[in-house]
Amino acid sequence: MSLTSEIKEYAQSFGAELFGVTSAEPFTGYIETVAELNSIHRLKDIPALNKRINESISDPRNYLPDAQSIVVLGVFCKLQNPADNSLEYEGPHAHLSSYWRHGRPIIAGIADSMVAYMEAKGFEAKPADAKPGGVPLKAAAARAGLGHFGKNTIFYTSEFGSWVSLVGVVTNARLELAGTSTNDICGKCRICIEACPTAAIYEPYKLNITKCRSYLIHQNMQQDVGEIPDSLKEKMGNGLCGCDICQDICPRNREVKPREFSPTFKVTWYDIPIPDKARLPLSELLQFLEGEVNPYFQRYAAICIGNLEGAEEALPALTKMLSSEEPLVRKYADWAINRIRKGRRGN
Repeated sequence: MSLTSEIKEYAQSFGAELFGVTSAEPFTGYIETVAELNSIHRLKDIPALNKRINESISDPRNYLPDAQSIVVLGVFCKLQNPADNSLEYEGPHAHLSSYWRHGRPIIAGIADSMVAYMEAKGFEAKPADAKPGGVPLKAAAARAGLGHFGKNTIFYTSEFGSWVSLVGVVTNARLELAGTSTNDICGKCRICIEACPTAAIYEPYKLNITKCRSYLIHQNMQQDVGEIPDSLKEKMGNGLCGCDICQDICPRNREVKPREFSPTFKVTWYDIPIPDKARLPLSELLQFLEGEVNPYFQRYAAICIGNLEGAEEALPALTKMLSSEEPLVRKYADWAINRIRKGRRGN
């Protein structure tokens, strides 16, 4: 059995459902794409994204000097908790993305297991994700022949559609490389472009992440787009944690059925324990706003609440947020209060 086949067999033994290998050559196409975005959007003002461009994400050998191969592993992440009956709830609620609830936690530890296995065989190996110091995983997966990009810039596989969570391992082992396919999987379809509530997909295969709801509601001190314009807040809807719209509406995902799954992990978002349900009633969201709360959570909770119908019960919590030391928390709370009082007709 070849070393690559050995590694694949081991990966499958601990839960990896996708396995591919590509070279550790630089991702020049990725860098060109991000450089274009940098020139036309606000990315140059976000330090973490500049770091991604200018440091090791462009070249895996900056991450591991003797790198020869990148192993890409994936798991199916369209999961359905059989205990979740929240879709029956029709009152004011926040939407909790399936990917954010399941995609990242379900694959946690897989890269570390592969690194330990490679090191036991005498090779150098490091886990690599899309954070600064990692690799662009979707680009690596495409180059490893695991699938293709859709017009929504999300990575698709033939078996799981876009419902796949990826991790990577950079190693100095010389492994058998897979060929890259460049098939067009979308044809003339533009459903995802037309369905994006914020027009973040501004051209086929091009995404303005400073308008993407999934990106906007996952900020931190190192990666902050700053104040979100009121016109964009109104388009963000009731999404509190991530966004699945362009995946849910995609024809290629229609035949992908969720897998029943009772989670054994806990998901937190800005230190808030997120329940495993698709819809979070407003009354439960308000409980999370009690006491000391991360200001980023307060910001995006305010946007979500300001876009709900019948959210008057949130006015006391929003009024309390007007006393925050964080200017954007105060500003977003004020925006939400005005929206609620005016029946979401304007600011």
